[in-house]
Amino acid sequence: MSLARQASSKSSITDVALPTAESSETIQSTHDAQALRFDQVIGEIESILVDPEFVEIQDAFFEKHYLEFENKDENKLECMQIFRQYTQLIERQLESRLLAAFEWFEMADFMRLCRNYVRNDEKCSGDVFDVLASLGDFNLFKEIILAYREQREGTAIDFSDLLRTNPVH
Repeated sequence: MSLARQASSKSSITDVALPTAESSETIQSTHDAQALRFDQVIGEIESILVDPEFVEIQDAFFEKHYLEFENKDENKLECMQIFRQYTQLIERQLESRLLAAFEWFEMADFMRLCRNYVRNDEKCSGDVFDVLASLGDFNLFKEIILAYREQREGTAIDFSDLLRTNPVH
């Protein structure tokens, strides 16, 4: 099958086979199918984020650039360029891996669903949503890379001494 034909026959994340009758059941089935695909993509992104290869790519990027960032209100011009590079790198990684996992995946459809979930006050918290948010929010990205810098330089606050365990008898 040709690539053009594959692309035209490829259904998107929001394409759902629906019954012909218009009813609340049809609307619910559309919502359920979209929610299922959304959950599948989020689950796959969770797997990607802990994948050692992805972590290595992200850490290598942070290692190369973390010294450019300082905990100040003013940012160097280079910081915005680094942010754009990070966004492109992570988007490419996520999109290529999601396309490999789901032939129906379309990034634009997924981002539309993300916006709808956030707009509708759906539960959107956790590492997946932090990473996705960091792709469009310079300040959040800066917080992440500054946390990396603190960890790397040993200046991060260590709460481990506040944790005490007692043996169970």
